[in-house]
Amino acid sequence: MYLIKKLSFLALGLVMIAALSVGNKVHAVSYYGLSCTNLAYGTQQTGTNQYIDAYIGLAMDFTTSASGKASDVNSTGEGGTYVGQDCLYSGGGLTNSSAIVSGDVARSAANAIVNAVSGRLMSALQQTDDTAAHMSYTSNGNGIGMAANRIVGGLSIWSNYTDSDFDNDQTFVRSSRDSNNFDGDSSALSIGIDKKFGNMIIGLVGTSFDTDIDVSVNQGNYSADGETYGVYAGLNTGVLMLMAGYGVGEYDVDTERLDLGTGNTTITGTTKADINYYHIAAAARLQRGNFSFIPRIAYRDFDLDTDAFTDVVPNDSNIAGPTNDNTTGTSSGKNTANVDVAAFSASSTMTELGINASVALGGGAFTPFVDAAYVAEDTTQATYQAEKVTDTLAETSATDADGYTSVGAGVNFNLSGKFTGGIAYYETYSRDDYNENSLSATIRLSF
Repeated sequence: MYLIKKLSFLALGLVMIAALSVGNKVHAVSYYGLSCTNLAYGTQQTGTNQYIDAYIGLAMDFTTSASGKASDVNSTGEGGTYVGQDCLYSGGGLTNSSAIVSGDVARSAANAIVNAVSGRLMSALQQTDDTAAHMSYTSNGNGIGMAANRIVGGLSIWSNYTDSDFDNDQTFVRSSRDSNNFDGDSSALSIGIDKKFGNMIIGLVGTSFDTDIDVSVNQGNYSADGETYGVYAGLNTGVLMLMAGYGVGEYDVDTERLDLGTGNTTITGTTKADINYYHIAAAARLQRGNFSFIPRIAYRDFDLDTDAFTDVVPNDSNIAGPTNDNTTGTSSGKNTANVDVAAFSASSTMTELGINASVALGGGAFTPFVDAAYVAEDTTQATYQAEKVTDTLAETSATDADGYTSVGAGVNFNLSGKFTGGIAYYETYSRDDYNENSLSATIRLSF
């Protein structure tokens, strides 16, 4: 008898655990496995369909239910709904990733491209005609640039590669609470060619950039890659080094997000984004023996304009409800509606005040340096879709990052003028909800 009782309590406990697990599962997704945009019961059908009026309660605009409370319209069907709670109460979770992270993509791309060009310009403007081996080095906020002067007819070619890891650690609790929490990385390879005319330099640059970002609130992803092409110029007045540049380009963008109604199908989108950027800067070099100090002030503006596109919603493959008009059931047609995503523009403008300090060791074979800067920025914040109905939860506002500090260190090396290069590491501090580190290395074989 004791054994029977023990087994009975064990069985009862397992049943309760299973019930709680099911309850947690259906809390997020549709009880019937219906997409948020199911053609019969989806949230896009606002009181215009007989099935909606009968089963989802949209004729009441989600504001009333069996007990007169919107909170009673839930994923189990109580209150007359077939879709999951997140289909009704989520804003960020129903938002395409492009509207959440595009501002940070613009900022990351601007720093990678502009810092490479600015580094090249400062190195070239510091050179003199009798510079040993016609080599120069410089550091910048995202890595190290290097150039070999007078390769062909006074022309120079240069390259810079930067790899960055970054994340937004804003609190993420659930999809029905807005958040722009994400984890991403980016890389950029810049190659340029320029020519120096006395104390002036003019050049062309091309940059290949790609980024990949996982977004928490919609359990999705944003990836972009493409090229930009620009022109730049610099002038050494003897007191100041003045620099400017302009560029354009295009990125291919792919996005993903989870269908919060089914909880197991992925919504995808593909589009393009046009790039436009410009930058200006001024710097001065102060040298005392082997020590050099280069204070600088710089401004950069980067615009990323994403074209309108369509979020493709997979068939939810459900068997609930009517079978006519390919809305549900086992019909061969698509049971869900796609979502139109409007064109979206994001930008990042940054004003930087910084200083670089270095010391030449071993006759210039090694030049370690430290670099620090404060950057005031205005970057487009994340935006979210409006909820179908307001719930009782306090929403999380988008991150408002208006400035940060960058600190880095590295070393340049020159081994007999044949094997040259450098490596540097930078970290970003004091940016709201944001962490970033960048590693950059450059290698050149002299010829």
